[in-house]
Amino acid sequence: MKSRLLQRQLQELFGGEGDAGFRRWLETAEQQGQGELVQAIGKLVERVDAAYLAYTGLSNWNTVLSGDALADWNLRSGTIDAGRHWKEMLGYSQAEIEDGIVHWQRLVHPDDLRQLQSRMAAHVASRDRWFELECRLRARDGSWRWFLVRGAVAAREASGEPARMLVLQRDISQSKAGEADLIAAKEAAESANKARGAFLANMSHEIRTPMNGIIGMTELALDTELDAEQRHYLKTVKSSAESLLTIVNDILDFSKIEAGRMEVESVAFLVEDVILEAVRVLAVNAHRKGLELVVDVRPEVPLRMLGDPTRLRQVVINLVGNAIKFTERGEVVVSVGVDRGDGGADLLHVAVRDTGIGVPLDKQRAIFDAFSQADVSTTRRFGGTGLGLAICAKLVQLMGGRVWLESAEGRGSVFHFTVGLRVDPGTAPPAVVAALPYRGRRALVVEDCEVAGRCLLGMLERAGIQASLVADPVQAAAAMNKSRAMDFPFDYLLVDAAMAAPGGMAMVESWRHGGQRERIMVMLTTENQRHDLGRLRELGVAVHLVKPVGAGDLEVALGLAEVSGGGAREGVELDAFDVPDVPLASQVGGLRVLLVEDNPVNQELALRLLERRGHQVKVANNGAEAVDMFDQGSFDVILMDMQMPVMGGIEATEAIRSHEMRRSWVISHELKPIYIIAMTANVMESDRERCIAAGMNDYVAKPLRPEVLYAALARASGEEPGIASVIGPVVVRTHASGIDLKSALDNLGDADLLATMAGMLLGEWDGHLGNLAQALAARDPVAVRLHAHTLKSLVAMFHAEGARRRSLEIEQAVMAENLDWLACEAGFAALRDEMARIRPHLQAFVETRVMP
Repeated sequence: MKSRLLQRQLQELFGGEGDAGFRRWLETAEQQGQGELVQAIGKLVERVDAAYLAYTGLSNWNTVLSGDALADWNLRSGTIDAGRHWKEMLGYSQAEIEDGIVHWQRLVHPDDLRQLQSRMAAHVASRDRWFELECRLRARDGSWRWFLVRGAVAAREASGEPARMLVLQRDISQSKAGEADLIAAKEAAESANKARGAFLANMSHEIRTPMNGIIGMTELALDTELDAEQRHYLKTVKSSAESLLTIVNDILDFSKIEAGRMEVESVAFLVEDVILEAVRVLAVNAHRKGLELVVDVRPEVPLRMLGDPTRLRQVVINLVGNAIKFTERGEVVVSVGVDRGDGGADLLHVAVRDTGIGVPLDKQRAIFDAFSQADVSTTRRFGGTGLGLAICAKLVQLMGGRVWLESAEGRGSVFHFTVGLRVDPGTAPPAVVAALPYRGRRALVVEDCEVAGRCLLGMLERAGIQASLVADPVQAAAAMNKSRAMDFPFDYLLVDAAMAAPGGMAMVESWRHGGQRERIMVMLTTENQRHDLGRLRELGVAVHLVKPVGAGDLEVALGLAEVSGGGAREGVELDAFDVPDVPLASQVGGLRVLLVEDNPVNQELALRLLERRGHQVKVANNGAEAVDMFDQGSFDVILMDMQMPVMGGIEATEAIRSHEMRRSWVISHELKPIYIIAMTANVMESDRERCIAAGMNDYVAKPLRPEVLYAALARASGEEPGIASVIGPVVVRTHASGIDLKSALDNLGDADLLATMAGMLLGEWDGHLGNLAQALAARDPVAVRLHAHTLKSLVAMFHAEGARRRSLEIEQAVMAENLDWLACEAGFAALRDEMARIRPHLQAFVETRVMP
């Protein structure tokens, strides 16, 4: 037998004699008269021997040409019967290592051996085609070399147990070393990139600080008396400093993003307000170039959403700024809608369209790269760092969206971006249609820009108004004359002041001389606003709109037009337009008060005190309700609690002042802001500063005392001069029962009212303590502070000094830098004991009206 494999197989069958034993067996069979069988078996064995030799030769050539080692493992004997090239691959000679599976396994790294044995066992059990693993084997020089080991069961016993396994071994050490080098290079590059970003972020910040000082001091210098030459020099300094600051800010944002230090927040905000504020920042530049600037917020966009308004505003400003920069004539239109994302979530979709120079197709990808613009010449012509769009793309990606471009050279561009915003749970869905107070009214819009006119038409129609758009002022005048002749004039006339005569101001003069039968609203640009406002007052126009016009602006303007009839009248107050039938406060001897308070006990107390003086009161349960009621109603004063769920007093005041600022864009006479009085149990100086900074006018402490509240209302009505003041809490006398109802009665002056307040507190007793206990168990510092603050103000009303002090300690504890929850729980236990001590006295007073 020439084949060693066949020799080993014969040895397994005939013992140690092998080939000799097989031939004796053949001779015995021939002597027994089975000569033909013996000849057939002999020929078969010769062919098997030749096949084995051919296979061995082919395997050797495969090893030579591929560099791989293909071994035949005999699982029954534990030997490697063929394919010993693996020894040479590791630097061993054939005699140095025995041909056993165990000896091969001893060369495998211990960490890899366990995984390899697991893969083999799984392959044998599942009968997959093969198993595969990258593992390390120890070479003769002691180093570890990486091999790809792939194997498969080639034969099984009758019982199904594996008998033989073919194992392929491929040396992959070089590719592994290359892979490690690539990973190291990648990590080094990322580390260098982060270091560069951190350096740029720090340096940009250091540069920006003195730049702000230069700009600020230059502005102060410009306010002093200067000759023409000095003023020219300082304006040049200011303009150059602002340009440099813009570049530094771009570098700062980009470096923050690259360094991974840019984070996005999730807060509730008014979508339309954020978009309009961003666009209006750039309105002067657009109007100065004679461009039309339009904002179109579709009706399906929710009122409030949760996201990062600062970053959204930054993206809009950048895209709109680019559109204005690269557009010489025509319009820039910002459209806002809602798209459905791949996962079913809603995406806010913003599109910025311009009629500018456009972007060539081959440059559209490159413009989103850092320090890149569509054409190098644009940098010289228009300026800029080429970072703006790269920053936008990164910010949009951080907000869960994407940015893309549609453009044709010479035909303008449309930049789209989406962001993943969630609808504020407290916002009514867009499908809920609000009441249409102007249903059946008719409006004529005289606007020569079709896009702006169509947008305005849509807003009017959503308010229930039947509107017509006319671009030709001659046709508009004919339509007005015809409707007047039929004694059916338009209810509203909206005129673009920038149109040439006989449109614009000439049409306003024609309206004035024609009987002023329509309620007129004139649309101004920011560029000519100051000049045109004086002319509007001379012509008797009380209401105007500043472009770009938002739905909120139009709503306010319509309400003002209802009150003023479109003409300028003395003493028209902003708040009166929504309820014209309500008599003035002076006619009923009281003020129209919006009480913003979330606690029913405090609500009842304030209501009684206010109604006792004849004031008309409406109640909002939180700051969000207050903002909505302010937009819809008419009030002289707002009493604003500071600590409330959904939206607190500070946030609500800021929102109301923002809405008033928007109203100032549509009223042609002086705006009278609403008087806001803060109410809180906190009397720290820092709280007073926060209130004033938010835009509040006055500040009273809880528990409310009638004389203090009435004095604040007198200041609000102008009857008592004075500025915002902090009035300290009542000095509480120590009482053996833990509660001083006599002092509480002295403050209120009404025993029945005090008993009512006590009964309401007793009804909510377990709820207040339970809420605080749950917040402590959940380790929620915000909720703990809110519930402790509420309980503090309630017990202070009844001069329960011990319970008030315990509540205050818990409130302050959760605000500490090092929060100690065990101390908070101990404080709650003390508060619960104190509350249990005063409860019987309150119950007795409610039942008997007798002081303890």
